[in-house]
Amino acid sequence: MQVRKIADSHETFALEVTARTAGMLEVFYPVEDQFRTIVQGPMRLPSRHEMLQKEGRRVNRKVTKYDQEKFRVSYRKNDEPAEIYQVNGQMQNEFSAFFFMRALSFAGDASMIVPTFADKKRHEVVVAVEGKEEQESVLGKKKTIKVRPHLKFKGLYEKVGDPLVWLTDDAWRIPLRIQAKIVIGSLTADLVEYSGPAGNFRVTDIPKELPRQSPEDTR
Repeated sequence: MQVRKIADSHETFALEVTARTAGMLEVFYPVEDQFRTIVQGPMRLPSRHEMLQKEGRRVNRKVTKYDQEKFRVSYRKNDEPAEIYQVNGQMQNEFSAFFFMRALSFAGDASMIVPTFADKKRHEVVVAVEGKEEQESVLGKKKTIKVRPHLKFKGLYEKVGDPLVWLTDDAWRIPLRIQAKIVIGSLTADLVEYSGPAGNFRVTDIPKELPRQSPEDTR
């Protein structure tokens, strides 16, 4: 995962994600999926999403455009005609929703709602706080907030149930771990390297605490 500012704008970012197989799975069913979402404005709403999926022998290119003023979504796969969806409000997508979720206050135990377009519909995704705990990570031992988005859609990897996300309980809201169930089993994603305003960390270099810096609003 990588977040980049677009040109000199403080309100436009590119969210770039690469998902690839490793180990024995690479031999039997290689996967290398690339995703790029452009988000804009204080709410970090998506305007365009590009997807290149290489899974086994299949290669698919998909482009989704979001008209946040007219509440309209245009989706196109390869050279097929575009599909148009009319929804009833502004929306995130699966990637921008995760990016935006990190900026939520999570004050107390109150749940938050993040409207998200997925599986051809706009969903009111409820994000609930599951508690707080310390986690050992590439950043060292950190206090975290456990949050669980309650998803009513399967999404890109056909999720089963709701994922659990551990975010650092500080201004950075760095995701340290994600656990989720999918159709073929379950997955756990642990942060092994971080480079950004909070510093630079790798698994082989675990500090006792983060350096003291002023947060930048890059979430």
